[in-house]
Amino acid sequence: MKEKDAKVDFEPHQLILYVEKEDGSYGPVQTGSYISANYLDDFWEKMKYLRLQQLEKLKSNEISPVQYFRMIHDFSDFELAKRVGLPLFKVKRHQKPRFFRRMKLSVLKRYADVFDIPVNAFFQIMALGNNETGINPEKSEIQIHQKTTANPFVVLTKIERVSDDN
Repeated sequence: MKEKDAKVDFEPHQLILYVEKEDGSYGPVQTGSYISANYLDDFWEKMKYLRLQQLEKLKSNEISPVQYFRMIHDFSDFELAKRVGLPLFKVKRHQKPRFFRRMKLSVLKRYADVFDIPVNAFFQIMALGNNETGINPEKSEIQIHQKTTANPFVVLTKIERVSDDN
């Protein structure tokens, strides 16, 4: 690759590439990542869509929380089985709501450790609504609403800021 072809203006993700310089020598050049500059936004949009799609399936009791978190973490069934230390057939079963309800707490804890979440995250979904910056409890009051879903093991928890205008 020539030096002029390697130049990408993308500050957030810098790399060092070894390229052919104009004088014919080879050497390092610091540049931005082409993939990050051109495809990162598309990736995050697709991940957001996948999460929302899986969330709807979870709320309607089509999948278990194990499958929801497996999809979000992008683990294959085989990879999850190895990480949790269970046979593949059991991991596949735990992704179905009817088998999830029979799971032992010790097994659930192993899944929680693999997904790096607390055990209660399997039973509660957080929805922050349109507030992407989060909620600052010092500046406003907070209301927490919980709503049941078709899945008997999962509740939707929504945290809202109460405006001072009311």
